[in-house]
Amino acid sequence: MINPYMWSVFTLSALLGIGGGVLWTASGEVIAKNSPGDTKAKNTGIFWSWFNTSMLVGNVFLYFYLGDSAKISDNQRYVIYLVLGILCAVGMCTYLLLAPVSSEETKSEEDESTVVPYFVSFTRTACTSDNKEDRAKEGLEDEKESQSVLQPIVDAARYCKTKQMCLLYAPIIFTGVSLNFWSSVFITVIGNVFPNRSYLALGGISTGVGEIAAGFIWGRLSNKIGRHGVVIASSIINICLYSLSFVTFPSDAATTTAAVTEEIPIIPSSIYLSLGLGVLLGLGDGGFNVSIYAALGTIYESNPAPAFAMFKFVQSMVGAAAFVYCGHLILPTSSEFWR
Repeated sequence: MINPYMWSVFTLSALLGIGGGVLWTASGEVIAKNSPGDTKAKNTGIFWSWFNTSMLVGNVFLYFYLGDSAKISDNQRYVIYLVLGILCAVGMCTYLLLAPVSSEETKSEEDESTVVPYFVSFTRTACTSDNKEDRAKEGLEDEKESQSVLQPIVDAARYCKTKQMCLLYAPIIFTGVSLNFWSSVFITVIGNVFPNRSYLALGGISTGVGEIAAGFIWGRLSNKIGRHGVVIASSIINICLYSLSFVTFPSDAATTTAAVTEEIPIIPSSIYLSLGLGVLLGLGDGGFNVSIYAALGTIYESNPAPAFAMFKFVQSMVGAAAFVYCGHLILPTSSEFWR
């Protein structure tokens, strides 16, 4: 059966990162090229909300399945892997239903008036490539494609030095730190402070609710208050969130399971307050991500894929660095220290 060996955890995590980077880049390009005019922020918000329903659905399943368990057994872990694996496979298959993204020049050269999904167009090509002339044309197209394989990498390297991208590095770096906090530190702290394992699911649910609300709220408000207004509002929310986390959780809650007995926070830890912080965490993180996606889609509208690739590259590098230090950095937040 499935066992969490050290080598398998790191190997599968690396594969998850590789696949996630490709999917995020592709999703950004699809949103950018299918959002005309000033609809990019709204469509990005809708995408962000639908994407984060996974946090809500998955954690609701975990909450009712784990119940009041103080420890996750092997049989429970196998069922969790199976259910989430099936949902992941179904989600991946839905990508085959997406219509291919074409530039305006390619669209003008198309003979067909309708656009078909990828797997349909692939089937039609396979069935109509029998004569030699078609095969020769396909050979030339394959040669051109092979010559342009490195072009996205060249474009990404060129984009990383542009003024617009340099100005976006600061919020992108923050999203990497925020990604580490909500996906690792926040859940770990809840698991160490509160012994009930179902509270882990509640923490994920609260963050998911905040992320879903962020997609709809910031996507709608972006056209009214602008991306600058969204970023300012998200920054205020994040300041409140991290300040409350600083005084609510024990200083060593992310590094030891005995944190609640060793350190006394300024404000006593409460599951209800922690869930409220989870909602704020989702709202603040979602505001920055929606704004960055909309900005990249607007600035690099003609060729957005390299820009989104650079965004995920910087964000992932910062997130990886944050994962390294978060298990060792302890802040003096106990009430005795500040007296």
